[in-house]
Amino acid sequence: MYMGHSIDKFWEGANHSQEVSQNMKRHKILVVDDEQEIRDVSKSALERAGYRVSVSQSAQQALELLDKEKDYDLVLTDLNLSGVNGLELIREIKKRHLHCKTLLMTGSFLVNYMDRRDCLHKPFSFIELVSKIEKCLSSP
Repeated sequence: MYMGHSIDKFWEGANHSQEVSQNMKRHKILVVDDEQEIRDVSKSALERAGYRVSVSQSAQQALELLDKEKDYDLVLTDLNLSGVNGLELIREIKKRHLHCKTLLMTGSFLVNYMDRRDCLHKPFSFIELVSKIEKCLSSP
């Protein structure tokens, strides 16, 4: 999120949610992060933008949710998770849930992560989060 910065800074531009295209609304998103604050703020922001949102604190819990509820459109996951990391989670999702899109969030520079279009760099704002989600969901 907006780590190290004011939470108010994160919410700047939050009225943008009223401009979110209607066809983006009601997509179902799973947020995976082992930090409670990140999960809570991400969930709140994405719900405010019109998405249905669930949260998970681990890759294992995320995979269990995805296997149980097969209607997730996108998984937003942190890179640095306890146990299985975000890249490993994304690889597993791409094998098991072909329809589900993925977006990685990280504060690290990813030299080896080839598709940086599918990466959200921390710190980010509400507008950056929603914009990246919209782009990811609308891509083929």
